[in-house]
Amino acid sequence: MSNGSAKQKVIQSIKDVTNILVTVSSSPSVDELSAALGLTIFLNKLGKHATAVFSGDIPPAITFLNPDKTFEQTADSLRDFIIALDKEKADHLRYKVVDDAVKIFITPYRTTINQKDLDFSQGDYNVEMVLAIGVKDEADLDHALESHGRILHDAVVASVSLGESTQLGSLEWSNPRASSYSEVLCRLANELRGESRLIDEQIATAFLTGIVAATDRFSNA
Repeated sequence: MSNGSAKQKVIQSIKDVTNILVTVSSSPSVDELSAALGLTIFLNKLGKHATAVFSGDIPPAITFLNPDKTFEQTADSLRDFIIALDKEKADHLRYKVVDDAVKIFITPYRTTINQKDLDFSQGDYNVEMVLAIGVKDEADLDHALESHGRILHDAVVASVSLGESTQLGSLEWSNPRASSYSEVLCRLANELRGESRLIDEQIATAFLTGIVAATDRFSNA
């Protein structure tokens, strides 16, 4: 598959889904992390529900980008939380946002409801697409995801590389002529944004940080 064809397939897949996981390898470079950060922020501005997972130590070079506000340490936030109740006891339910809390109101039917009637559990992972940046194969994934093979099985998985052979996912987008992952994903964001001005200073700075790191401040080959 040509580079342009692969890119268009990735773009179309992003347009077709809402919930996207952005992930990196178990030992990512500053470029990979900057690219993941910039892309995740952009996708959320695009109207997607994007989550970036990185469980390792944040390198000092990108702390000024406030990565803790974007990266999740675990995959826990990707799962639905389920509250179950015997359907015979509930007439209807509604929810209301009060200050910083979401309150769920259950109207009982010919009975009373208390905490013992409710069952709490974790549901399925709510991921429709995985964007893997610089990941060679499943064993190379960030450690926070290594035991969550079901995510990769149920979602569309797109692997982005700079020419290295990858064995992850049904879509592989490789661009060996690019300087960095940040350059590749900045181009992706530019195509996705259309005529809008979604690439703000924060996103642009993240991508530029990755390019600067990967090119040794524009000094290497």
